[in-house]
Amino acid sequence: ESRTNENDDEYPQPISEKSKMFIICREIFFVFAILFTAYATILNSQSKTKRGSPPVPFFHNENIKDFYQGELKQLMLDISEVDFSFVMFYAPWDADSQDVKTEFIEASKFYSNLVYFAAVNCWEPASECRAAFKDAVYHFPQLVAYIGPHKAIEYKGPQTADHIIKFIHSILHPLQRVNTVTDLWRLRYLHDAVLVGHLKFLGNKPGKGYQMLYQTSLLLASRDHERHTAVAIFTHNKANALLGVANTPTFVLYLWNKRIEYNGPFKTDALIKWVLSRTQKGLSELNSNTLLPNMKGGAVMVMFTPRHPLSSVIPYYHMIRRIAMNFNVCSNSTSSFFEEDFLSYVLQYGKFYKIGYEQDVINSELLLREKCTKRIKINRQVATPSKSCAIISPHIWDNMTCYNSMQFCPNMKAIISEERYGEISNLWIQDKRSTEYVISLAEEERCSILERTPLPLIPKPSFNLTNLASSCEINSSFSFIVLDSDHYSHLANGLGIQLKKIKHRTTVVIFDDEEVLKLDTAEVTELSMSNLLKRYFAGERNRSLRSKKDSIYLHSFSKQRSNDPNSVSIIELDTNTFLSVALNKTMNVAVLYHSPYCSFCLGVSNLFLTLAHLLRNVNNLLLVRLDGELNDLPWQYTVHSYPSIIFFPAKRKSESRIFPQTSPLTFHTLSNFVLSNLQVYERISVLLALCSRWGDDPLTTEEGERCLQNVRSNSLDGISDTLREYRRILLRLKHCSSHVTKADLKVRLRLLFRYVEYLKIAHLQLARVKSLQLTVIYLEELKTKLFII
Repeated sequence: ESRTNENDDEYPQPISEKSKMFIICREIFFVFAILFTAYATILNSQSKTKRGSPPVPFFHNENIKDFYQGELKQLMLDISEVDFSFVMFYAPWDADSQDVKTEFIEASKFYSNLVYFAAVNCWEPASECRAAFKDAVYHFPQLVAYIGPHKAIEYKGPQTADHIIKFIHSILHPLQRVNTVTDLWRLRYLHDAVLVGHLKFLGNKPGKGYQMLYQTSLLLASRDHERHTAVAIFTHNKANALLGVANTPTFVLYLWNKRIEYNGPFKTDALIKWVLSRTQKGLSELNSNTLLPNMKGGAVMVMFTPRHPLSSVIPYYHMIRRIAMNFNVCSNSTSSFFEEDFLSYVLQYGKFYKIGYEQDVINSELLLREKCTKRIKINRQVATPSKSCAIISPHIWDNMTCYNSMQFCPNMKAIISEERYGEISNLWIQDKRSTEYVISLAEEERCSILERTPLPLIPKPSFNLTNLASSCEINSSFSFIVLDSDHYSHLANGLGIQLKKIKHRTTVVIFDDEEVLKLDTAEVTELSMSNLLKRYFAGERNRSLRSKKDSIYLHSFSKQRSNDPNSVSIIELDTNTFLSVALNKTMNVAVLYHSPYCSFCLGVSNLFLTLAHLLRNVNNLLLVRLDGELNDLPWQYTVHSYPSIIFFPAKRKSESRIFPQTSPLTFHTLSNFVLSNLQVYERISVLLALCSRWGDDPLTTEEGERCLQNVRSNSLDGISDTLREYRRILLRLKHCSSHVTKADLKVRLRLLFRYVEYLKIAHLQLARVKSLQLTVIYLEELKTKLFII
């Protein structure tokens, strides 16, 4: 035994094969775990974001310098070397920037010789523009005008080429010179308000009053891009007394019915605030772009007419201004002698334009265009290139100029020093500062504007207008608004007006919280507008109903009828066909009110179409639809929510019912709603048709057989109820003494007898149904034979 123990210690037991495999697998597992950990560490160390592709030029036009890498320093250096510049801050991916791109190029071609045009990519993440203007450029695109290196102003108007050109023109020519009282009246006639500075010039120095008026005009350009408020300088000191001005400088704001003299502090900000507060109150009735604030106080007369931004005279606009002036002027009102003269001057407009002046406007425009055509031919032979620039911006952009932010222009002192700036200016002073050149440049600019401006649309003149409506005779407020037919066509479409089908795309409507009153003539004249006012205040407010045919709509549900007897199409009603279909005495009509903006209406329309397909062989039951957004109906047929279903029963239209809004709209509830509004004898064929959703042969499915059995039970109940009614009428006839009542009861008895006969035959027919739809057709023909329908 001792030897055996010694041998055991000297020769250990060999390790089993399973233990070896376990050790090897464990080591392999640890190796793979280390590899995966190292791989995950490498992946996490890499950046999760990938830098986008390098920026590429957005503009390929010689008139526009594109800083597509966001180089703000170079942009500010270029702006500091010119007088006027216009900059577009864009993002290449932005859809609005891509849309404005074409308009910006067109505007740059127009003013390429006067304004420096540039574009900068302010979206590039690592660019100078993105880092510096991140808070200022919060949307794309932003259009900003710069006047030298000192001032900037953002353009906030419509981003079309003509509107941009109008804005730049108002920057290049911020002030108008007025020499006589007649010139002032003419300016007041063309604009809603005129801010006039009565100044006295001493030599070539304009003085503080001029600088204040100049800055005011520039800042107003951002808010008033169409220049409803003109800014002018009156330099004829001898005529100041005629205008009630004793001292200079004096600032006077002339509205359509009064003059207001400025008595505030001699600061630009104070003057701008004063002008805006006065013009917003005085002009809201003439050029407000929102209807809700005006409708809160009363009715509104709205004129839709094309308003080209470059047109100086818009006859339709001036026509409604005369109507508004006549309406708001009372005979017992008190005003100064000057204002009375101006009102008579405008209202009679004999001194400005005689009756029928429109043709004179066209003739003068054609004559001027003819002169411009000759001038263009001469300029093609002798080219005279020129270069100059200008621009503006609100206070947020004043801090984004080289003058106020040296970080963009580190060598600013050397750049805008008097010597350097003087050298740049001297390059343009030579011949381009001469009187002849300035006059020639002004004529060339005017000709270019005329070339882009269409001829004015002329209304038919009205003569001998008397007894015009007046605000003195009413107790409620009334406003006048003019909207551009091009930019507000969607609003006209919502009112059921197709501007493209109307002469000059001009029309007038009056509406308040309750109704819309349209012109009863196809042409807008001063007489038709006056008559419309009279009709409104006389209470002749026959509501005009919109129809889908009167609107340009994007959602069309009209379908071509198919010759396939198994197919079905739901009739789409409009304002003109609704009453004739829904109030048809011989038809049961279910109307589905829907809207293109109602998402739930699509699902209900599918249910409606399924039900119409099953009931396609029921002759006296019609399922139709109506777009409630595009079609106006009399108030008793108007619904207030979509989708809505109204059932108009045959011979009982006064008993119409609406589907309960609290009930879920399913196929089961919809079919029960239809059945509940039918008479007893009408339900048999409808119930049979509904059974066909499980197949035309009811005996092939358990659901169809059960449904057929339910129809038989209903027919027996119908026979029982009809007989009970028959006996009740017979009893009344037996005790009735009135001959008239007896005659009515006898008619009712004959009708009930036919009902019973129809129900008896229908019940017998239900015992041998092989095809549900053929049985429905047979029962409908039976109704016709028995004169039930």
